[in-house]
Amino acid sequence: MKKKSLLVVLLLLVAVLVATLQAQTAGASYSFDGTPYADKLDLVAHGNFNGGVYVGESHKLADPPFTQTFAVPENVRVKWARLYVGVWGGTERYEGWVQTTLNGQDLGKTALRGVNDENPNVYCSGHGVYWVFYDGVAKKVKAGLNTATATTSRGERGNQLDGRIYSIILVAVYENGDGGANAKAPEISFWVADGNANLHGQGWTGKLATTNDFASVQFDGSVEPANVAAANLTVVYLAGNPGEPDYLEFNGQDLGGGEEVANCGDGETYGIDLKTFEVTKFLQATENRLLFLRGKDTNHDGKIDTDDEGQQEGEHYLHPVLAVLVARHESTEKVLPDLSVRLEQEGEEGQEREERGNLTEGENTLTAVVTNYGRSFEGDFLLKVSADESEIYSQVLQMDYSGIKKQPLRWNATHGTHTLKAEVTADSGGKSEVQREFFVLSSSDLSVRILTPVPAKGGEAEEKAEKTLKTQLLQRLLDFLLGKSEQAEAESELVKYSVPVEVKNEGEAAARNFKLALYLDGEKTKTKKIEWLEGGESATEEFSIVVAEGKHHVRAVVDEEGRVKENEISFDF
Repeated sequence: MKKKSLLVVLLLLVAVLVATLQAQTAGASYSFDGTPYADKLDLVAHGNFNGGVYVGESHKLADPPFTQTFAVPENVRVKWARLYVGVWGGTERYEGWVQTTLNGQDLGKTALRGVNDENPNVYCSGHGVYWVFYDGVAKKVKAGLNTATATTSRGERGNQLDGRIYSIILVAVYENGDGGANAKAPEISFWVADGNANLHGQGWTGKLATTNDFASVQFDGSVEPANVAAANLTVVYLAGNPGEPDYLEFNGQDLGGGEEVANCGDGETYGIDLKTFEVTKFLQATENRLLFLRGKDTNHDGKIDTDDEGQQEGEHYLHPVLAVLVARHESTEKVLPDLSVRLEQEGEEGQEREERGNLTEGENTLTAVVTNYGRSFEGDFLLKVSADESEIYSQVLQMDYSGIKKQPLRWNATHGTHTLKAEVTADSGGKSEVQREFFVLSSSDLSVRILTPVPAKGGEAEEKAEKTLKTQLLQRLLDFLLGKSEQAEAESELVKYSVPVEVKNEGEAAARNFKLALYLDGEKTKTKKIEWLEGGESATEEFSIVVAEGKHHVRAVVDEEGRVKENEISFDF
């Protein structure tokens, strides 16, 4: 009877401990400000020709399978197109898939992996908002009625992805059916920019008190305003909410009545907005700029939240994903192609810290961006790139009606300053070249050192240690119930300690996304991921452990997946 009573008590204690541990365990919220950029949409198409641009259609958040029709003008020939599908994931931790067809032709099944997503045609930001695009669909789009259908893993056994569809949007650049120089369609200049910027307030970032209040679009290229008969701007938002003000500015001028642009079709929460504005009178010869604003600090208290009357000053969260500008000319402006080239290094237009030290000794990837600012054409051009007068790339590439070609370049660089030159030549587009200096840093070089362990006192360290203590006690009780131990291990008293570990980057380049592991008596106990450590800097991470009194061996290892550096030491706890 005594043993039976003891088992009942132990089972009750186990239940309490399990409930306590579950209550204390909470996943960290993930916040991603936008892709490919947090503060802008990326220009993906630009040109000048006789034709037009179709953008449509918006709907509302709907269950899959979802079908959308597109009424492309009759008697035209589509020269460039991109199809978009918006998907709501529920959270950034849920994974699933989307599969899309266009006019009965399968565009494939695309994995949606949230924080783990690496698909080049998937823009995922915020807490699981997806904007998926499909290139190479121009030949699948026809004049007249087109139909696209998207389905997701929603409803599939074991699926957690919400999987509802925001809408399907088609952008199609077309010319008259004959395609001749004397086509009746007017001459236009057009720009298409896309991405998935996550504009949000502090309440939507989890534990990090950050905000992302605006995103911009730069419509590069020149136009003669006096020769523009009309100019229209079309924008698309995901996840706007009615009753929460947001603003849209073109060259500093308010559009849409000054506020509440993204209202989800005047009442559809978590939906999509597709809106078009005439901007003819605001058009400039160069440097036309669009600005998406989450809100405005109307009471000047330093934040976009609520005003003095308790009214919301901006959207809680908002995703601008598409901007299309079309200017219709009175007469022909561009008669020849005009190719221009620039060299970019990965991430240099992203966060400020990523602008420094992206190039390190060894193999690097640069991007040559070739843009046609003149007459649109489909044809070949030659791209050459040299480093310190030595050719590193030479290839004939093809330009299409997108007017933009991005070519990755691999460069095996040595430490120091180097001069790179890129040039493009085309039979119909003349010649253009650019020269730029790049500084190549020495590689990151991590070292690790264990500092003196100290008793855990208060705050987060003690909380983590307490959780570990309860976990160990739970394991002992379970072992006892399973008969693995006839006696409670009460001989040694458990103690809580904080083990500080110093990591130093002795190289010039920043070390990114590496892991720091702590081993106790030969077994890995904790692992921490460090996202960034600048060259020449050090950081100290605290590990909380619970051990029995006595002598223990502690080992710290940094970057196990790369060049392993470790430090070990024995301590009496």
